[in-house]
Amino acid sequence: MKRILVGFIMDGKAGGIDKYLLNFLTTVSKEDLRVDFLTNRIDKELEGKLSSYGSGLYEIADLKHPVSQYRQVKMMIRKHGYDAVYLNVSTAIDCIAAAAAFRMQVKTRIIHSHSSGNDCENILKRYIFNVIHSVCRCFLYRFATEYFGCSKKAGEWLFPRRIVRQGQFRMIYNAVDRKRFTYSESVRHEVREELKLHGKFVIGHVGNFCYQKNHRFLLEVFRETLKKRRDVKLLLAGDGVRFEMMRKLSEDMGIGGHILFLGRRPDTDRLYQAMDVFLLPSHFEGLPIVGIEAQSAGLPCIMSDRITREAKITKNCLFLPCKKKDVKYWASVISNMKKPRRKAEFLENAGNYDLKAQEVQMRKLFGN
Repeated sequence: MKRILVGFIMDGKAGGIDKYLLNFLTTVSKEDLRVDFLTNRIDKELEGKLSSYGSGLYEIADLKHPVSQYRQVKMMIRKHGYDAVYLNVSTAIDCIAAAAAFRMQVKTRIIHSHSSGNDCENILKRYIFNVIHSVCRCFLYRFATEYFGCSKKAGEWLFPRRIVRQGQFRMIYNAVDRKRFTYSESVRHEVREELKLHGKFVIGHVGNFCYQKNHRFLLEVFRETLKKRRDVKLLLAGDGVRFEMMRKLSEDMGIGGHILFLGRRPDTDRLYQAMDVFLLPSHFEGLPIVGIEAQSAGLPCIMSDRITREAKITKNCLFLPCKKKDVKYWASVISNMKKPRRKAEFLENAGNYDLKAQEVQMRKLFGN
């Protein structure tokens, strides 16, 4: 039996990497292939889900204890004899498991970049982490035999540019089940009734409340939009370290009564139907799955110009700057939107983000 060790997964619900890894498991899973996962904290529900595929979930030390993590990964590789180690990371700081796989001479060592920035709340820490990332980036690639990324921008964040530009790099598209997100008038009516949004122009966002997603800018854009049209509502799905901070900020700004803070939701496919425009003013992204989902639902999307243009799969997607001076520009674009919702009209590149296309790609890469 061929064995693959995959890192890192959180609880199976945390975000884009977790979604990708669960899809990876269901795609490559077969009788003669065992896929095990690394995590920093065991989630019992996830452990049960993985066990149904014959997969193990193993807890190892986090990066605050690099020596322990290094020893634990080496011990696991020695015990189970993995044929491949497949590490999905956001920064080069997360290099310990890769070093362990290199030291144990695992034949196939894949590093997959899923981001293009450091998501750290504290400005000083973010600067320090960026410096450490730059140092680790100089040697991380030496631990790998193969290099993956969700976009070229994500690849260049983690690996030397020559690797990305000279054919050693492979792009693994952040695919979604586009049929699941297809626009439905009946679902739109149903969700808007549930959330009491009748007659409202709904601005929407889905994402963790953290530095990366730039919620403060989002609230400022919404406040400015309220000055231009009073029929707007802001729908926010997700949770995270900044959730309560942003809720309080919205009250202080006098706009809290016009915002729905929904928390983490399992039915984002339905929520997209209720929206009229989707905003994603992120400070950085690898390639945002929520952006692909929202466009698949036929939503007009406005994204930060710091997001790779590879995320554009419909004509109705704009990239705007998101400095403080740009708040009024975003609000002006939003307030002038009048087009009714309809099914997505995809660009030619949209096929790359279809789940079936990703499944074919994965099977080729992992020998299925």
